[in-house]
Amino acid sequence: MHLPLAHAAPAWAAYARVESAPLPLLRDPHLPLVSVITPSYNQGRYLRTTIESVLTQDYPNLEYLVVDDGSDDESHAILRSYAHEPRLRWLVAGQRSQSNAINMGWARSRGQLLAWLNSDDTYLPGAISTQVHALLRNPGVAAVYADAQYINAAGAPLTRIYARPYSPLALLRLEIPAQPTVFLRREIVAQVGPLSLTRRYSMDSDYWARIAHLAPLLHVPALVATYRLHATSKTVAHTSGFYQEWLDVAEAFFADPRTPSELQRERPAVLADIYAAMANLEAQNGQSAQALRYLAYAWSLARLRPRMLKFPLSLVEHHIPLGLAAHFSAAWGWVHRRQHHHNPVL
Repeated sequence: MHLPLAHAAPAWAAYARVESAPLPLLRDPHLPLVSVITPSYNQGRYLRTTIESVLTQDYPNLEYLVVDDGSDDESHAILRSYAHEPRLRWLVAGQRSQSNAINMGWARSRGQLLAWLNSDDTYLPGAISTQVHALLRNPGVAAVYADAQYINAAGAPLTRIYARPYSPLALLRLEIPAQPTVFLRREIVAQVGPLSLTRRYSMDSDYWARIAHLAPLLHVPALVATYRLHATSKTVAHTSGFYQEWLDVAEAFFADPRTPSELQRERPAVLADIYAAMANLEAQNGQSAQALRYLAYAWSLARLRPRMLKFPLSLVEHHIPLGLAAHFSAAWGWVHRRQHHHNPVL
């Protein structure tokens, strides 16, 4: 019982060199142990806030690992200040790879439920309890996800991300899930294996797509985490880096023989939606010519798609940053969720 994942799952054999650690603290033996991993590199500005958001959760059985990737800021001093905290331990990876840091943490984890929380994001109060109880109530799902709140560098709230109902196509369209809200079953992670080290920007989307061949994810109608946008975050600083990986993830899913034929038929529409998203991002960044090329290609694949309606707002957003495009996305997600609530797909 409570073996590290790398010692219990053959798919994790590459991470089998795991140091011994004290047994996790179980305050309620009737509930599963949850292992949360935080990968971090030079995020000392936000790290303590992230750690506190985990340690102040009301859930009784918690194992928390912070995997530092060779920071040279105040991160190590912050981590040393938690030496008294039995639920938290930390190690240095030093490979400058977010996926590898997460894999190292999960390889050492002993929980029945797993999650990762980046070092600039936070859990909201009750997040872990909410997601654990959703998993306990729904034994047939691989993972759960929920709503998240965008915040700025200072922690002020921006737009709420209303999570949409689950479908494999929604995963490929990057509509779901908000990564900080995801909690997974250990047996699914054991079967799927580590995050891909070749995905620098979309390791999460790639992982959800791999999971989709095994079991569904479930949306929980709750606000459980924040997602920080700041100048050095990948989401803001390296938008263009996502493009090819988005397309690769979708193409790999459609090329997989396990993908049903009814989903295979949706390939042009999904690729059109990805190109439309790329067009909107380029428009918002002021790259109008490239944005129009992406939009034209999206049109050639599947004609008019709802995501294209965001394009004019994205053009305006570059000159007048009012958050219109983000509010449009949030409102569209809210509408999707309301439609699903009134017309559930069983």
